[in-house]
Amino acid sequence: MPEHNEALRQLHLAKKIERLVLSPEQLEEFEYTIATAMSEDLALNFDLFDNRFVREITGKVGYVDHLRKEFKVKDDRGDTNFIRFADILNVKTP
Repeated sequence: MPEHNEALRQLHLAKKIERLVLSPEQLEEFEYTIATAMSEDLALNFDLFDNRFVREITGKVGYVDHLRKEFKVKDDRGDTNFIRFADILNVKTP
């Protein structure tokens, strides 16, 4: 059992990443994808930076707060997630 725990710990450590700096073109593309999905009521897949790990959320964007630079996504389970623009690594349609 200790070997199994060590293997899981090593696997967990291997997935850690550093925060990426996205280009203005990438950010513009993400904004366009989000705006299009909102207007057509479509779900999106988000890859997010979360404490040096990548977290994935699939859901529909309900509201964008440009002053706080975040938006609200209701996921498949019905949970509401607040996502900061700075945490987005990738946005795509499912």
